[in-house]
Amino acid sequence: MNDFESNLKNIRVAIVTHVYATGPAQELEDYLKVRVKELIFIGHPFRYSHDTRSFYKIYKNGVLIKTHYSFNYKAPEIILYCKDVFYSLLWLFFRKGNLDLYVGADPLNGFAGFILKGIGRVKKTVLYTIDYVPRRFNNKVLNWVYHRLDSCCVRNSDFVWNLSARMTEERKKKGILKTSNQIVVPIGVNFDRIQRRDNDKINRYYLVYMGHIKKHQGLELIINSLKDIINKVPKAKLLIVGGGDLKEHLKDLVAKNYLGKYVEFKDYIPDHRDVESILSGCAIGLALYEPDPYSITWYADPSKPKQYMASGLPVIITSVPAISDEIKSKRLGLVVNYNKESFVNGVFKLLLDNKFYFECRKNVIEFSSTIRWETIFSNALLRCL
Repeated sequence: MNDFESNLKNIRVAIVTHVYATGPAQELEDYLKVRVKELIFIGHPFRYSHDTRSFYKIYKNGVLIKTHYSFNYKAPEIILYCKDVFYSLLWLFFRKGNLDLYVGADPLNGFAGFILKGIGRVKKTVLYTIDYVPRRFNNKVLNWVYHRLDSCCVRNSDFVWNLSARMTEERKKKGILKTSNQIVVPIGVNFDRIQRRDNDKINRYYLVYMGHIKKHQGLELIINSLKDIINKVPKAKLLIVGGGDLKEHLKDLVAKNYLGKYVEFKDYIPDHRDVESILSGCAIGLALYEPDPYSITWYADPSKPKQYMASGLPVIITSVPAISDEIKSKRLGLVVNYNKESFVNGVFKLLLDNKFYFECRKNVIEFSSTIRWETIFSNALLRCL
């Protein structure tokens, strides 16, 4: 055991985040719970969640010893956000002993850490910026509050973890010039957990979309392009994994275009290991983000393309997120324009050019092995501790 690991064994940490599906905060929970003396994980569900109860989990030396839930509140969004801060402060203020490290995912939870540090309950704070965008809320008042809190947290946190360098640059435009505490902590993958299949065991003509089924993800473009793809590659099929508001509309679009035999929908799958198993059997991962310089995807580091690559899938992506630059330069798939012709040509290149496809497949596996969550969190925490 090295000095860093020994130090981790002696500290108490809190992670506070909003929750809906598995994300970076839960990955940090998995990383820390077996490495620190005590971990407190506080989750606040978003208002559109079925269960809006805030909760906390306490781990000691890797063992979950307690789980506790608040009441199930149904209230306006602003009230629920105030509730979240209240419970974070309540639960951590009355814990015995001070925290060595507080990690708050996004400004509201980061602000709770700022208060706790101010009253001496926390030694060091981290603002973990998972979502950052100039127009985070359509409501102008909420958006103003969001950016004021973000500015406060950046200036007063010991460290700021950003998913991409674009977040730092956008803050500079807003007059937040403090950058010495901001570091890039990108999305990682559970590379060793994923069981990638041999080349001859994959469904060579399967295209897959995995994630939230909503607007601005290119799903309508994908389905509207499918006839052109099938006319040249009759074995091609599309798999859509996930849930969301756009799902019924997409099913109607598939039926209207008589594509039922070529498209399969799978509902949201809670256990990500099952998702990884499905992905590893497909050939190409699709991430056709609609171009929008004000979208969250432009500033973040979306997990979708990295999940595809860790499962062995070359990616077809638009040039919206920063990861598209690496996909192009390292031959991890193809970067296409957001239109039918460019997308269809990209699909043909990967489906019909075996030499190019398997070169990309080899590259994505090698690339994914360098972005393990363990490596990313170890590097980030070394800076903090």
